[in-house]
Amino acid sequence: MDLKIIIEQELWEAIEKNYEHESYSSAILDAMHLLTDTIRNKTGLEGDGSGLIGQAFGGENPKLQLNKLQTESEKNIQKGTQELLRGLYTAIRNPRSHDKYNDTKEEADSIICFIGYILKIIDKSKVNFEESTFLKRVFEKYYVKTEEYSELLVNEIPKRQRTNLAITVILKRKEGDFENLYYFLKALFDQLEDNNISQVFKVISEELKYTSSEEDIRTILNTVPAKYWSKLDKAVKLRVENILLENVKSGKYDLLNENCLNGALGTWIETEHLMNFEDVSNWNLEVVNKIKYGDEEDKAYIEEFFWNKICEINSHEIDYWLEDYIKSELKNKDSEIVRKLEAILKFNGNHSWWKIFEEELKDFPEMYYDDDLPF
Repeated sequence: MDLKIIIEQELWEAIEKNYEHESYSSAILDAMHLLTDTIRNKTGLEGDGSGLIGQAFGGENPKLQLNKLQTESEKNIQKGTQELLRGLYTAIRNPRSHDKYNDTKEEADSIICFIGYILKIIDKSKVNFEESTFLKRVFEKYYVKTEEYSELLVNEIPKRQRTNLAITVILKRKEGDFENLYYFLKALFDQLEDNNISQVFKVISEELKYTSSEEDIRTILNTVPAKYWSKLDKAVKLRVENILLENVKSGKYDLLNENCLNGALGTWIETEHLMNFEDVSNWNLEVVNKIKYGDEEDKAYIEEFFWNKICEINSHEIDYWLEDYIKSELKNKDSEIVRKLEAILKFNGNHSWWKIFEEELKDFPEMYYDDDLPF
């Protein structure tokens, strides 16, 4: 028997080395390892042995369906194949994994051919989770914009398929509703291991490496959770942040008509993005400069889109530029800065800025922490 001709190429490549060296028991184990990996990859399951077989082929709604499971005969085929697979692990793999075996070529040929037959059955089986069908639910207009719904969807995705699905959604992001995709990706990223998130961000980095398209950048800012921004390739990260900074420098807002005249891309930056930017001090400086030296539309742009974000990221350790600006304006008794500070400090007696601006605030006795509020 010429085994190489009889079995599929993938199976032959898995066993070839040990089989050619006449290590037949090891070749059998190689074939079983391929069988295990095939079931895992097709179902997304992480188990092994009988447990894996039960999860993949058992139950009322098995992950791997060999037929429609409507007639008694079809159900028997499903159940019988499940038992055959259990037997392979119990009678073939496990003994050779734990004890020394010296299988002959004839024995190995018979067992490996049978494993090849089982692999063909699995290859023809229907997977209960189909990515293309699942994606329709992610991109549909009736997506429920809640954390609960998003988490329920993510729980349906086999663990091994979650990383590839995240990549697919990001690559197709322009086809969907950004708010829907944000909810979904947030729930999905929360279930990914750190190395899987890094894998996804390699793809995102490639998406952003050469582009200057505001749509490309905005759709990433819109859909990918901001707390993972630091996962970007550093060169890509620095470049995109520079594009964003230049956009913000040009930012103008018409307060009367409530319309962003310029710098629309920068308005999609969230507080968590800023927290993870490389040169936060430079962003503080730019915000301060637009307030100090810009025209009314410059100032309105910062007031509308950045003031609260900048104050939040400086709430524990304030940057020099922002501290100097606030102290200067307090000394000048600027009513606008007093109003802004009061909005930040009035309901937070533990805010670090009470101490930082202690001397300057002495001139404003009306500024106090209201601890008598009922909430």
